[in-house]
Amino acid sequence: MRRIFLIGLVLAVGAAALLAYQYVMTARAENVTVYAAPTLAVLANDAKARMQSPYNVTVIVIGSAAAVRRIEQGAVPDALLSVDAELVNYVKQYRSVTSLGNFKLNLICREKTTLEELSRKRIGLANPNTAPIGYRAIAALYWMAVKRNIFKVEDLERYLSVKFEAAQDRMIIEMREFRASGPFLARDDLSASFQLLENGAVDCVFAYVPFAVSRNLEGKYAVISLPEEISFGSDPPMRFIARITLGELEVKRFEAVAIAFTDKGERFVREVVELLRLNPARYGLGV
Repeated sequence: MRRIFLIGLVLAVGAAALLAYQYVMTARAENVTVYAAPTLAVLANDAKARMQSPYNVTVIVIGSAAAVRRIEQGAVPDALLSVDAELVNYVKQYRSVTSLGNFKLNLICREKTTLEELSRKRIGLANPNTAPIGYRAIAALYWMAVKRNIFKVEDLERYLSVKFEAAQDRMIIEMREFRASGPFLARDDLSASFQLLENGAVDCVFAYVPFAVSRNLEGKYAVISLPEEISFGSDPPMRFIARITLGELEVKRFEAVAIAFTDKGERFVREVVELLRLNPARYGLGV
């Protein structure tokens, strides 16, 4: 009986010591919060895996425009990985901004499709008020309408609840009341709109090259390159101004950036930069 008591006591003391150790380690852990655009989620999670104790990293995948809105409302992360450098103008009190490279817009379809066939397809989009790919996709659709006659401008305005307003040397696209209907379906960000393709709800979605590369989509789907004018690998031939709920911004070439708000955020960004140095092909960044 005494032996059983001693064994129980030893086990109890050991359990208490383990709990105390876990408490101390938890108390010492430094929590790091990262907002990452869906296109940069693989990169963010790889960087998370490289962050060793005492860092405890949480990656929140969210459209870049929606992330900036959260920051404006006071939910400031340690770092933000954004697919649009222009959004830096809407954040304050950051520590540093690091370019992660340029990339292009493309289409991902369930089967091989030409641009001319898109008018007969169901197309998935991201909401331009929450994700930068949304306003670039709408700019691309407008270009296809006026340069290739693939769509009609009035149909885009009706089915997307947007308005194209020519103003001197620019085209202003009013998107604050965006709502998809007809042949278009929309979700808040690229990850969610891509699920529409996976589920068969749409035939094609606009996506970023890094999104397709990091998820090894080539071969599983038809990844279709867009004409240079609307790939946004460089600035488009006409000036597009996107008017979204966040404000007005010029739609220029794609440039991904990492914005650090704290020391811990800068530490995380260093891991991101090192990953891009070691294996840039994995992430599809750099045009």
